[in-house]
Amino acid sequence: MIERTIFTTCTLSLLLFLGGCVTDDFNDLAKGFAPVTPNQAAMMASDQHSPDERREGITLLANSPFGGGPPYVSMYRDYVIEDGDPLVRAAAIKALARYAEVTDAELIAPWLRSDGSESIQVRREAAVALQRIHNPIVVGDLLRSLGDENEDSTVRAFCATALGHYPEDRVLLGLISSLDANELTINLASSESLHILTGQVFGTDQYAWFEWYRATHDANNNPFEAMTFFQYPTFKYETRWYDRFVFWEHRNEEKPDVPVGLEDPTRRSTYDDSSVSQ
Repeated sequence: MIERTIFTTCTLSLLLFLGGCVTDDFNDLAKGFAPVTPNQAAMMASDQHSPDERREGITLLANSPFGGGPPYVSMYRDYVIEDGDPLVRAAAIKALARYAEVTDAELIAPWLRSDGSESIQVRREAAVALQRIHNPIVVGDLLRSLGDENEDSTVRAFCATALGHYPEDRVLLGLISSLDANELTINLASSESLHILTGQVFGTDQYAWFEWYRATHDANNNPFEAMTFFQYPTFKYETRWYDRFVFWEHRNEEKPDVPVGLEDPTRRSTYDDSSVSQ
């Protein structure tokens, strides 16, 4: 009897300990048995009394096969403009970017600025969204945030990545200047965009980039002659231990792709030659 009591106590203690480690996984597993229906997701996204419900509903819709339908995209735009909750606005920006038109860059760009939103999450999502849309009108906004030393380093790094499909001299100079930022993430993102734009490999060596840029212009050569095409990065889902059992759960995972507005990825840019300053 005593042994059984000890065994039971130890078993309960072990389960309580493990419960703290795997509660989230089991909660996700439980959700898989009763997934949210499209109608429920739409109702959640429209719930004006609960920002959490709106945020989750928007996320569910955006990741669904029908999330790019005109009514939903219109709703994303409305929430980007009007919703007062920063997490809802961030979710709406992320959703809109997935199904954006070129002109949506102008709608998103104001939220990239710190005077547009005090929420770092909103500014981060705006920067990521602009990686997926090619619209030269937002280049100034991206460069302003990249060069802002008071801005969150993640926002600045995302802006550096977003500039990787704009072959302009001011973009090269802005990216080269950001190589002296204190944060390595900014240095690496800027270096990668410089490589995409020019085909050159100088890593994070700011002096080498400036010397190459000066020599190229002194020789009246096109610095974008060896430019490669840009693909926006996407989140890679890490397989969980129970995924093999959740066979009914459909994952609409994205692959890196060319931003909307870049019609032909084999071309150096969508600009005319005259728009690239020599």
